[in-house]
Amino acid sequence: MENYLNILHYCIYKAHYKSHIFFSKLNPFRLIHKLPFQKRRYEELGIDIDQEVNKAFGNKEGGLSIMVSGGVIIGIVFFILLSLVILLKRLLSIDLTLEISHFVFIAILSIIPCYLWVFKKDKYLAYFKKYEKWSRTERLKYCWISSAFILLVILFFFGSFIL
Repeated sequence: MENYLNILHYCIYKAHYKSHIFFSKLNPFRLIHKLPFQKRRYEELGIDIDQEVNKAFGNKEGGLSIMVSGGVIIGIVFFILLSLVILLKRLLSIDLTLEISHFVFIAILSIIPCYLWVFKKDKYLAYFKKYEKWSRTERLKYCWISSAFILLVILFFFGSFIL
């Protein structure tokens, strides 16, 4: 389970970072950095703004892409648990209205495995090093599997309301 959660975390991280790279090329606000006074300021500071922004997104220890992927895996576990609760409630015909305290409890339950298997002592960094050595076909295979899993979780969540 730990390995699968870390694979999912890695694939979401890579997808977010690559989408940042793609959309940064289309971003019209980047033109601000091409203005002469901005260029001079960046030269005075000795920085390349595009590299600095990419570092802020790609940093594996605290970058924006790692934060987004961490939030997404917690959200995925949350929706799995919530779907199971809704499904069991319907299958067992339990007359219970879900209140905010139930959602908080499910949120805490979803944070615990993610913390223990992914975030505790930056465990994911060792997994990321292992996953970086994957071949292109392996990387594509696991990214497709992760995408399919996320889609299945979404379908499971909406399906739990239908039953």
